[in-house]
Amino acid sequence: MGAVNSYQKRDNHGPSTFAMLIDDINKMSESEQKLLWLQINKEKISALAKEIDTSVSPYNLSTGEIDTLINEARKNGRHTKKS
Repeated sequence: MGAVNSYQKRDNHGPSTFAMLIDDINKMSESEQKLLWLQINKEKISALAKEIDTSVSPYNLSTGEIDTLINEARKNGRHTKKS
């Protein structure tokens, strides 16, 4: 019970920094929250991207092959599901 009492005594100074931070984050738009997450995890994301780059063997497509893939994606991307 001593820990609970000491916590209650410290709470007299107002909301904690953590609570105010959470409140500020909740006020952000979804895109701002995603950007914040990316900024916080930048090192992890960079390391993961480097690992993926080294694990994938490069495959160079010709300009014609790229154009064909783009045209297929555009053609298939326009289809909508009919109910």
